[in-house]
Amino acid sequence: MWHLFAYACVAITATALAVLIYPILFPIILIFPWKKTIEKEDRTVIFAASYNPPHNGHLALLQYLSERYNKVVAVIGFNPDKKYPVSPQDRAKLLRSMIQTVAVPNDNIQVEVVEGYIWRYAKRIGATIFFRGIRSWDKDGHDERALQILNTWGPLLLGPCYIPIPTIYMEGDPQYNHVSSTLIRDICSQNGSSAVDALAKLVPPTVAPKVMELYGRNTD
Repeated sequence: MWHLFAYACVAITATALAVLIYPILFPIILIFPWKKTIEKEDRTVIFAASYNPPHNGHLALLQYLSERYNKVVAVIGFNPDKKYPVSPQDRAKLLRSMIQTVAVPNDNIQVEVVEGYIWRYAKRIGATIFFRGIRSWDKDGHDERALQILNTWGPLLLGPCYIPIPTIYMEGDPQYNHVSSTLIRDICSQNGSSAVDALAKLVPPTVAPKVMELYGRNTD
């Protein structure tokens, strides 16, 4: 009898480990063009990024998610002990301004600044999926896998213990593959009208001056 119990425990443990490890080894990746849906799914999903600063690539991903799900939360995580050249709150304001420039309805997109572990916040609001934007798994997979391990094992090791929220990776629209927050910060460091013109191709033109104002004075 005890042998059967021991075998059952081993089997359950092995199955649980497989469920936790499989998505890390074999991530779910949405290849562009992303699948369209007729009706929105009744889910709350999270698209977390540094948004430092936000740009057109982020907007394309958020627009797609807003068309597919009832509620999309764009999360900017931060460490209260760390000093940021441009605060998470200012980045959130930028992102909200950019979202308002998108032509399609976007009232189901919410921007939040979150302190601490994002998976704890996700559990608190009832989110069921994490989304992450990537250029490709070959380029970004190494860093993303480390974050996925934290999101998978963090709830089990740090509590409160619950089934981890799955992560889905979205390869970006190829027209935005050259766009990055690093590129935008580099352009802002140049200042001048030509820099603003260059920015207007990477962020909504109406928001480009504000991006330059924030990041042109914070180039360290």
